[in-house]
Amino acid sequence: MTPPAPEHPEPIRFSPAVILTKREAFEACEVCAESERAFLRAGRAVEAARAASLFELIEGRLLIE
Repeated sequence: MTPPAPEHPEPIRFSPAVILTKREAFEACEVCAESERAFLRAGRAVEAARAASLFELIEGRLLIE
């Protein structure tokens, strides 16, 4: 039996940073690049630009150690 839900659930709190493994970061960039190409092929330039922006954001935050 599940307990009843609280009347006012706690608000969602986000961490100040998201930490990705090298593999996760690579996969995120790969998905963004593939999405951009697919959107362009479908004639969806606005969506393609947003995918490209996300790729650039992730790429720009990668740290080289």
